Amino acid sequence: MKLPGVLSALLALSLHLVLLSFGALASAEAVVLSEIEIVRTDKETRVYLKADGTIKNYRKVELKKNVKAGRPDRMYLDIRNVRLAGPIPAQEAGTALARVRTAPRGKGFRVVFDSGLEGLFEYTVQEQPEGLLVTILEPAVVNADVEIIPEEQPDPVPETVAAPLVETIYPEPKVAGDLMLLIVTSDSPDYAREWLNAPSDQKKGLKLLKEVKPNQETSTSFLVTGLTPDSDGNFSYVISIVLLDPFGKPMVNQPRYANVAGRAPAQPAFVLTEPELALILDNSDPVGDYKMIGIVQDLISNKVGRSSTKITLAN
Repeated sequence: MKLPGVLSALLALSLHLVLLSFGALASAEAVVLSEIEIVRTDKETRVYLKADGTIKNYRKVELKKNVKAGRPDRMYLDIRNVRLAGPIPAQEAGTALARVRTAPRGKGFRVVFDSGLEGLFEYTVQEQPEGLLVTILEPAVVNADVEIIPEEQPDPVPETVAAPLVETIYPEPKVAGDLMLLIVTSDSPDYAREWLNAPSDQKKGLKLLKEVKPNQETSTSFLVTGLTPDSDGNFSYVISIVLLDPFGKPMVNQPRYANVAGRAPAQPAFVLTEPELALILDNSDPVGDYKMIGIVQDLISNKVGRSSTKITLAN
């Protein structure tokens, strides 16, 4: 006669344990990267990826330089099941490590380490109680015990790189109130800025990169124009982004990717959004058309603008 009571107690206990396990799992997955700190010494450069827990699920990839495209040797970490607390701007290191930058990717993000040397730097990656530590040795330390004997080397064979497929556009800035978002894809993180800063009489068409190869780095910049100033002459806007793979599945989904404010230009002009989005599609990504969608909201006028562009990953 007491069996139903025992079963009820067992079921209640089982449910309690399941809820506890689910809570522990959710807690374990809630790792957030808050910042990247760079500490330099004469012997090494330490890059601390600061999070609220240990980062264990990551993949390390090394890429050779592409001289014609102006890309150095680099290493990147694909980190899964960790989210960014907010946009983290690129940081210049100026040592064996030239620059560090991040980009959202699926359920995680990518951290790219650009080398400042002729080749890739020597480095280690160590798990920490609160994040990851990447230690990069300076050349003097790496070569301290190595006697360098010069020897004749054959002339290097120039790398053959096919001209990238691009689309040239001639955008014009809008007057205040005519909100517009322009998405610029290129193979250089400085391209959009250089185009904006060029004198008006020397400004040429804006070239949008439309096709990339696996492991080719793509920089995506967001230009906004037609912003409405407030009574003090300032603008304020927020951008959200989504990147869809060839099957329409979101690879990147970043509401409020960037929140920008500043002094409104006196004349119609484009405003460059910081930070640019760094993207590297590799051999594990499906070949086909990827669609970047951007949504800008003018926080003064409450107007919303939407734009999209496609870039093809080819074999």
